Amino acid sequence: MDSNQNLTMPEYIYKMYNGKGAQPRIYIPALFVWVIMFAGYFGNALVIWATFHNRKLQGSCNCFMAFGCFADIIHMSAHWVYVYTTVVTGENFIPYDQCLFYQAIPFIFVTVSIIMTLFVGIDRLVSVTFPLTYGKTNKNLIVIGGIVISILCALYFVVVSVIYSHTAAGKNPVLCAVVNAAGGRAFFDWFYFCVLVNLIDLIIYTTVWVILLLKSGISEESKKVFRSLFVVMLTVAFGWLANAFVHVVIIPAFVSVEYQYEVTFLFGIPVNLASSGTFVTLYIFSQEYRQTFRKLLGFNLPESRSSSMIFTQRSKTDVPIKVATVSKRRIGDSHR
Repeated sequence: MDSNQNLTMPEYIYKMYNGKGAQPRIYIPALFVWVIMFAGYFGNALVIWATFHNRKLQGSCNCFMAFGCFADIIHMSAHWVYVYTTVVTGENFIPYDQCLFYQAIPFIFVTVSIIMTLFVGIDRLVSVTFPLTYGKTNKNLIVIGGIVISILCALYFVVVSVIYSHTAAGKNPVLCAVVNAAGGRAFFDWFYFCVLVNLIDLIIYTTVWVILLLKSGISEESKKVFRSLFVVMLTVAFGWLANAFVHVVIIPAFVSVEYQYEVTFLFGIPVNLASSGTFVTLYIFSQEYRQTFRKLLGFNLPESRSSSMIFTQRSKTDVPIKVATVSKRRIGDSHR
């Protein structure tokens, strides 16, 4: 056991399980996140569908959320490789360069997803701080620009990883989870990037919340609408920051190498739940999304009188958040 303490967690897992076929300790975590992946497929696809279906949900903020959901679908698809190598073939470990080949696209989109949450916050901050200027902006340019920037940022980490894969280290065996697609310097750069972006998220979203509390003329319903965005951000930020804290502080100081794989997995669950849970948050907190989800799923149930809507108008009179009050009868009519 003492000799194991000189090993890193990947080295220890490789020493224990290389060449021994499918191992429950390895593949049970893979199967667990694989199941979460299917829930994410459903929920994220429904958010995207609702965005296309309801013109009221086609503001830049909504489009960033929808593209973030699309990115999460691609990102979570990385679990297919993880399950295949640990359950189906029992290889458990494959060369790093081969893993990067399989996981490069999911790795790009996990980065894009993180950046989309940031852009939703920036979009809301600009809309409440400079509403007149924001109302004159071209939504399509904002969305396209945000997507291009996020992909370019993600490509940096992939390019650095590709360069690393062409060194002798490219043949090192790895467990082919999506985060292991980041190799060499890219792994540490990406790790710090995720922490930084999520800290900025907390600052921006909190700033928007304070502005909504202090600014006159903002209704209580508008504050409730932003709450759904705030909760989405919190789930994402908590997942990544908790994961980072565990890796940097808890594991090195308190967890022996024999148990680090399980601890790493447990604190990876919140990240996967956040990637698949946007639908749930929007359903709970946003009346407009909830009505749209129900309509798409065929659940034409009456709603309450107050209808909170998260959307940005397409005209120059755009406002960041709109609140409408409609009667039960009108809601019922809209579902016919």
